[in-house]
Amino acid sequence: MHRAKVPLVHGRIVIRRTLCPMGRVFAGCVFPAQPRVLYMRPALHEPRRILYHELGHTFDLLVLNQRERRRFKRIAGIRRHGWFRGGLPPAEWFADGYASCAVRLRLRRSVRPTPYGYSPSPRRHARVCALIRSAAKPRGRPPQPPSNPPPVIEVAPPPQQQTQPGQAGECTLFDELTTGCEPTEAPQQPGSPEQPGPPQPAPLPLPVF
Repeated sequence: MHRAKVPLVHGRIVIRRTLCPMGRVFAGCVFPAQPRVLYMRPALHEPRRILYHELGHTFDLLVLNQRERRRFKRIAGIRRHGWFRGGLPPAEWFADGYASCAVRLRLRRSVRPTPYGYSPSPRRHARVCALIRSAAKPRGRPPQPPSNPPPVIEVAPPPQQQTQPGQAGECTLFDELTTGCEPTEAPQQPGSPEQPGPPQPAPLPLPVF
């Protein structure tokens, strides 16, 4: 954790290397209520990035204010309103941005898109990293929790064809996020036979420290 190149949140976080209670589809998830519990699936391909992604959600909840969230959306080119809404929430791109900055502060070229379709240019990446470092400073506006945060933070990555720009006349989840367009056909909703939705997690017992 302390190899991260961006500020970490204060306080204790319980990390459990086991399946997220939301289901096998999730590489990780975080329960933000105290005590904060971060789940990571065993045998991950990129455990460091997943860890930083989940810490990014925690940083969002505990450090950012609404002004900084709006600033991130401007930097990332996000035009849709809200933070947790939609099949591709802006909060997931912030967590990806935090993870990218935690690994390296400078990019020489755009990186391969994440499962959520986040692939910043070197300039955009540097601006996101600067925003994160600025938000962690003690001065300035105090933190503000985002509107209507879910009890468990993580959304299963949409299908790859939905996290890339669509062709002319097509509106994918990526296009909806970055242009505000309305999809001509709603993406498959969780809970359908083609994409079973994760069950609601049961209340967790408090860990013993």
